[in-house]
Amino acid sequence: MKTILTYDSKIQQGVILLFVLTLFIAILTEKEFLAFAIIIEFFLIAIVQYTLNIIKFFNKKYIRTDSRKVYMFLSTYVVIGVFIWILACVFYVKSLKDIFEILVFTWLILSPILILQSLCISFFDANNNEEVINENINH
Repeated sequence: MKTILTYDSKIQQGVILLFVLTLFIAILTEKEFLAFAIIIEFFLIAIVQYTLNIIKFFNKKYIRTDSRKVYMFLSTYVVIGVFIWILACVFYVKSLKDIFEILVFTWLILSPILILQSLCISFFDANNNEEVINENINH
C-alpha cells in the first residue's frame, strides 16, 4: 500500500497519458473499437484516482486540505450518481433514470475537472512528503 501511495502521481500520469494517446489514435484512425477503449480507460482513470484519494483521505499521514475535501465530495457525488443511474437502468425505474440522465451533464463537466484536481492533489502530496522527509533527515 505504501508503494502505491508513493507512486500515485506517476500512476495517474500514466493512466491519463494512455487515455490521451488512445483518444489521439482514435481521432486519427477513426476505428470504432477505440471508442470502447476510451470509455474503459476513462473509467479506469476514475477508479484509480477515486481509490487513491479515498485511501489518502482516511490516512493520517495526508493533510485534509480543502481541495481534497472538495474532491472527495464531488467525486463521491459522481460515483454514487453513476451507480444509481446504472441501477435505475437495470431495474428500469423510469422516473429515477430520467432524473439521473439529466445529471449526466454535470458528470461530464465535473469529470475533467476532477481528473486534474486529483493530479494536483497528488503533486501536492508528493512535494509535501518530500519536505517532511527532508525535515526528518535534517533533525
